[in-house]
Amino acid sequence: MSRRTIVLGGAAAAVAGLGLAPDPAAAHGLVGRADLPIPAWLFGWAAAAVLVVSFVALAVLWPRPRLGHAPRRRLFRLGAWADVIGGIVGLGTFGLLVWAGLSGTQVPTANLAPTIVYVHFWVGIPFASLLFGDVFRLLSPWRALARGVAWGAGRLAGGRLPAALPYPPRLGRWPAAASILAFAWVELVFTGKADPSTVAVLALVYAAVQLVGMSLYGIEPWSAHGDGFGVYFGLFARVSAFERRNGWLLARPPLSGLPSLDIVPGTLATLIVMIGSTTFDGLSQG
Repeated sequence: MSRRTIVLGGAAAAVAGLGLAPDPAAAHGLVGRADLPIPAWLFGWAAAAVLVVSFVALAVLWPRPRLGHAPRRRLFRLGAWADVIGGIVGLGTFGLLVWAGLSGTQVPTANLAPTIVYVHFWVGIPFASLLFGDVFRLLSPWRALARGVAWGAGRLAGGRLPAALPYPPRLGRWPAAASILAFAWVELVFTGKADPSTVAVLALVYAAVQLVGMSLYGIEPWSAHGDGFGVYFGLFARVSAFERRNGWLLARPPLSGLPSLDIVPGTLATLIVMIGSTTFDGLSQG
């Protein structure tokens, strides 16, 4: 396929997408007014123009891979103290979410739980991951709890804890794909998605599933493959200019973390769920 064909096809797809674009939808966990500061037609045309320019620029200026072996530069050490501080923040936020959802007012717009999940967590962490790297690895409350329990149990048992089961290669990232699909269904389809107590219960159920997976297959193997949100936010972090490796924070060219993604079973499904849920969100009321 020639470069010209790719460019024309991308431009045609972008323009066609504009023609199919629906009116602003309210298929989110929190529903409210969404008045744009500019006319809707101007917003739509500007979005389509961005897509066309992106297709053209990628096809013309970046015809072959260039980031597969991009250099890294050490910035400073980011040792265990970062995991401890991040884990405390993550566990504290998770505890606040559960407490607010179960004990606070059940008016969704007046309760912290839906806002934390659908705004700060689902929308905020991807942006933080794009800018600063895999921040969720530091903040994950279930990873922090599992690491704390493993450390305490290891001290009590004298370091003689039973070995975790080997993670099944055929399982790959399928648990992550299923988790993101379930969350997308809750956010976009489930009628009780904004009920604070429901949000808190679902958060506890998800955390329990992650703890079981980590106890069976190990904290790091499960975090890298089975934890839906860990995988989801980690994919965004691969675009970032920062990377943590061997206790160091490294600087790298943006996007250079993408070529090293290991394509295991379920990886394509995870990407399809990510794209498909966003597409459904945009077209659900069209």
